[in-house]
Amino acid sequence: MNRRYMLLILTLPLFFTNMVCANSITKSEFLRLLEQSHPLFQKEDLNSTIEKEAQAAYLGAEDWNLSSSVAFVHDEPALAYAGPERTDALTISGTAQRKFWKTGGTITASYSSTRFDMKLDPFYRVPSSFYQHQIGIAYMHPLMRNKKGFLDQFAYKLKSFAIDFSEVTADERKEDFLAQSALTYLQWVYLNEQVNIIAERLKLSEEELERTKKKREANLIDQADVIRAEDAVNLWKQNLALVQSQERSIRASLSILSQQPDLTERVPADDLYTTCDVPTVREAENILTTQSRLVKRINIQIKQLAYSKLGFEETLKPDLTLVASLNTKRADEGIGTSLVLNKPTAEISLLLNVPIGNRTSKANIEKTDIQTAQLEQAKKELILELLSNYTRLRIQISEFERIMELNRDQIISATKRTEEELKLYEQGRGELTFVIQSRDNEQNVQLSYAQNALAYQQLVVQADALLDRLYNATSDGDQN
Repeated sequence: MNRRYMLLILTLPLFFTNMVCANSITKSEFLRLLEQSHPLFQKEDLNSTIEKEAQAAYLGAEDWNLSSSVAFVHDEPALAYAGPERTDALTISGTAQRKFWKTGGTITASYSSTRFDMKLDPFYRVPSSFYQHQIGIAYMHPLMRNKKGFLDQFAYKLKSFAIDFSEVTADERKEDFLAQSALTYLQWVYLNEQVNIIAERLKLSEEELERTKKKREANLIDQADVIRAEDAVNLWKQNLALVQSQERSIRASLSILSQQPDLTERVPADDLYTTCDVPTVREAENILTTQSRLVKRINIQIKQLAYSKLGFEETLKPDLTLVASLNTKRADEGIGTSLVLNKPTAEISLLLNVPIGNRTSKANIEKTDIQTAQLEQAKKELILELLSNYTRLRIQISEFERIMELNRDQIISATKRTEEELKLYEQGRGELTFVIQSRDNEQNVQLSYAQNALAYQQLVVQADALLDRLYNATSDGDQN
């Protein structure tokens, strides 16, 4: 044989295998396509972005706060025998204030400029008009309550728990979506397998019809056998058309869901009959306790309550504040000379405010402790419920593995029976009805095997979803 043709024959199987692989898609590939293209994932990611922006809004408390005012005062005293008969004053003032979260302190800078115009007896030798200017700076520093700015940062840091909670919740919704999509993909695999089984059954029926017609032409059988063979062909054609329509519709649905138009030309690559190892109940308990997102959400709430308690405890402390201020001023008839601010004033003081009773904060602390205890019990209840559901799924998975093994034995038995019925019929010692019934039974066993395999794969997906194994978020940190 020519070496060129020999090489062509050897490479043909590999060529067709590559074509099948190129036109097929696995469940994992399909789910990754959904992660990349489906809007649900971007929508869920925006939840944490919204919470982060809400947190960033608290940073405005550290911004500089500027204020200014212009005031005119006209004053005529009730007793005019002492002091000016009237005073007119025009004042322009401004302040700049800022809080510092790292220290809890507040700094305030101020400026004021006033022009006084008075009607005054010359006896007092006081100018009737003059200018006064003043600048000052003051700093308040907490020594007990709100030390290091704890209360100033409280709302901002408390929002971090809402961000973590929204991220875990979003990932859980993604997990649920992928689980539902995986179940739909498995339904596609099952329908595709049904198409193959029924198409094979139709092929055998058509071959049987051809043999029956030849036997009838040779007057070896009655016309009734030909009619029976034709009825069998028509029946399986109808069944095939029905299943093909279902398979095409679900394939089109998955194509739209994943936004992959070429999916309508592809076939599922997963083997419906492949079994896999699932974690033991003890392994699942460890996974649920340490990694379950539903459990993580409760842990986040517990941490949030613990931080809230710190805030309530902080309000129980006495408010001891150190205040230091320095200002300088000058008053003079001339506007130029009044700007030489050479009259300083310095002050340092301690302010103490001691809460008595503070029943509100104490009640909130007690409430927080009770809520924390409630959440701890809720976490235990949740773990038990999840573990109970997983145990049920694992038992069902094991049972379906045994059922599928029995299905394989049934298929072997049904195939042998068909071979025997066909031999009897070929020898003229059997009836075509028995051959058709045997082949129908063989295909029904195969369809039952496929249906049980589908149920098995669905249970595996449910178990994976319960253990949060379908969606692996790179942002998923340890929230315990």
